[in-house]
Amino acid sequence: MRARRHRALLAAPALRQPVSSPLQTPDTRSSTLEVLFASQKGVPMRDARTRFAFLAETSRLLAASLDFQSTLATAAGVALPHFGTWCVVDVIDSNGSINRVAAIHPDPVKQQMARDYYTAHPPHCDDPIGAPRVIRTAESEFVVVAASDAIDDVPEDAHRDLLRALGARSFLIVPLRARGRTLGAITFVSDDLRVYDDADLLLAEDLGRRCAMAIDNARLYGEAQAAREQASYAAQRADGLRGIAEAARVEADAANTAKASFLTRMSHEFRTPLGVVLGYTGLLAEGIAGPINDAQRLQLRRIDTAANHLLALVEEILTLSRINAGYGEARLEELDLSALLGESCALLAPMANIKGLTLTLDVPPAPVRFRTDGGKFRQIVFNLTANAVKCTKTGGITVSLVDAQHEVFLRVADTGVGISPAEAERLFDSFWQGRHADGPHGGTGLGLTITRQLAQLLGGDVELERSSEAGSTFLVRLPSDRRHARTMR
Repeated sequence: MRARRHRALLAAPALRQPVSSPLQTPDTRSSTLEVLFASQKGVPMRDARTRFAFLAETSRLLAASLDFQSTLATAAGVALPHFGTWCVVDVIDSNGSINRVAAIHPDPVKQQMARDYYTAHPPHCDDPIGAPRVIRTAESEFVVVAASDAIDDVPEDAHRDLLRALGARSFLIVPLRARGRTLGAITFVSDDLRVYDDADLLLAEDLGRRCAMAIDNARLYGEAQAAREQASYAAQRADGLRGIAEAARVEADAANTAKASFLTRMSHEFRTPLGVVLGYTGLLAEGIAGPINDAQRLQLRRIDTAANHLLALVEEILTLSRINAGYGEARLEELDLSALLGESCALLAPMANIKGLTLTLDVPPAPVRFRTDGGKFRQIVFNLTANAVKCTKTGGITVSLVDAQHEVFLRVADTGVGISPAEAERLFDSFWQGRHADGPHGGTGLGLTITRQLAQLLGGDVELERSSEAGSTFLVRLPSDRRHARTMR
């Protein structure tokens, strides 16, 4: 056992030297106590039994409740007849400060006096003497006020008057230690010059350990209760969020279904009259109803262009709606992408020729066998190339295909004015249109949105690879591994 500190308070002469004894383990301490108590000269065996009964009673009190502050006060009060006239109990708070949880005196008036003073003047962790020092060092201390007038040297009047009123001549301070941590200290005060011995010290330290274990058990129980409450709250919140998410999903599915149904119906309603308009326009242009002059033919061409444009808008909205509603489906088959790309560009060449632009095709000399949806691949090519033609005033468009080991790359490059960084951020947003060299162009602003969703449906993606004043390049990546393709019902 380590040496205990024994010192005189306020530089008064010490009555006795520190008491040392051999190191004892928790398992042998009870037997050591019994021997010490029984061997004290003038102390009968019944006093040893009384002290063990005291430990049993304090253990019962400490185990009776998890409200450790009130329990500690009760246990400390029971200990007073053994150790002194009055006592204080200090506990370390979670923030590291010292909380004086109890000040116990048999006289209620003096007890209230002590509580009022220590409430107004709490101990500090760096105080050089008393409980704060024992808490820092984890070593018990005997403190004796040897001279009757030594208290006169206490600098603070209120504290000096309190110590005189309560009676403070001898102190025994033991740490509260449990599981390797110091949790506080108990200070027993006697109003006479009592000389504490090893038996007193061992008993007080045993009491300190039991009190500390009660404090730590209460702390662990509180932490477990808080953890259970937090886990229960998190589980309830997760259940609530899952319910909200499921309700939102059902609502969104219903809305998408209703939207798709509405747009399909409206598309049919638009197609029928548009088909009639286009049919009669063609009949009139061919002179079936009679000869027409050049001015009339020009007007008929404008009607035909406007009707076809409206029909294309209807098809774009319908396609986007079906994809968003989850009704897109990739019908996969093995195709020669080089041949498919050549056919697509042949259909797009007249659009470029009208504006005086060149349309260049760059594909591998050998067939590029690839499993994909031919219709959706062709629509991706149409959308990107048509968009490049709209955005290019002079120069041309180059459509290229690269066959990599596990994927293919489709690039559509133009010599337009390019796309600004601000426009690039919104490039694939639905219904958004940028401004180009020759002014705004008609359309829904859905072409690139649909292109990206089609590419993702095929397991790939589309991005703006580069853009500058010399033009822009869009890159489409399509993997050959269909396990990466996005599945939609």
